[in-house]
Amino acid sequence: MNKTPFSEVMENVSNRTMWRSPPNLGWLECDLSKNEIDHLWKCVDQSMRKNPQSFKNGLAGNISYSYSIKDIDDYFFDNTITPLMLLYKDFFINMIELMPVLDGNLTYYEPKLERFWVNYQKQHDFNPIHSHSGVYSFVIWLKIPIEFEDQNKDNNTNTPLRSAFQFTFSDILGNQSYYTYKLGKKYEGKILFFPSKLSHQVYPFYNCNDDRISISGNILMSGKE
Repeated sequence: MNKTPFSEVMENVSNRTMWRSPPNLGWLECDLSKNEIDHLWKCVDQSMRKNPQSFKNGLAGNISYSYSIKDIDDYFFDNTITPLMLLYKDFFINMIELMPVLDGNLTYYEPKLERFWVNYQKQHDFNPIHSHSGVYSFVIWLKIPIEFEDQNKDNNTNTPLRSAFQFTFSDILGNQSYYTYKLGKKYEGKILFFPSKLSHQVYPFYNCNDDRISISGNILMSGKE
């Protein structure tokens, strides 16, 4: 019996095989426009000038300074967060539909930007692994004074993570998996939009006296009668 070339065997099996990938969730990564970034800086400036309200007690992180901020005229929610929620539904799933009804006396719930804050992270500060409350959350980097490569060039380890931001999740086999953002200037003005229960952490940076400035927020469901 003549032996069939392996290329033909492979092609034959390939034609009879289909791959299946189970549905899973992820996150969105978006570059903010100049108008959006200018608006965020304006929100920070206004909140800091009027009456800064510390937000440190609401955070898991060991961050030097965190302050509540207000979305002026709901501009960011209407022009950035709402489109991202719709895009998340198109790419993955509508997380809002998974939220339980907490009070039967309320007619409906709607998403609101209920928690909105700015972080000033100094060298050695870090945020341990944690998740957020609400339906969706986001992080935005306004200023990154260091580069991941510079922070880790003398870091003798097989897992360089100085100055990194990292998502943590379980894969289909139950193994713990990671997705790491190696932060540097190229991430200034970028937003990561993700389900609030997605675990993440922020690693410290070193040998830099400038602040790394980021903004975060949680989208919660607000009940209406």
